[in-house]
Amino acid sequence: MSERLEYVQQLETKITDAQAHLDKLKAEQKEVLVTAQHEEIENLEKYLDEANVSLEGLSSASEDAWHSLKEDVDRLLTSIRETVEKLLRK
Repeated sequence: MSERLEYVQQLETKITDAQAHLDKLKAEQKEVLVTAQHEEIENLEKYLDEANVSLEGLSSASEDAWHSLKEDVDRLLTSIRETVEKLLRK
């Protein structure tokens, strides 16, 4: 076998191996992204539940207490917005 043919065969093997590794990494990446999205969705559900509870509390809060609740709700809304943006970017 000529040196060139042997080199071409080795190169083909290396390319095939590299493609297999790349395919494996892509599959792992998709799995990680799906897991991360599930976690973000769970966080979003938690934030929305908290926002609903806070909304109920805000409606019935005294004049002095509603300012404190308003700050909590604003923080929750920021978290909700950031979580939705993360999910949309993925």
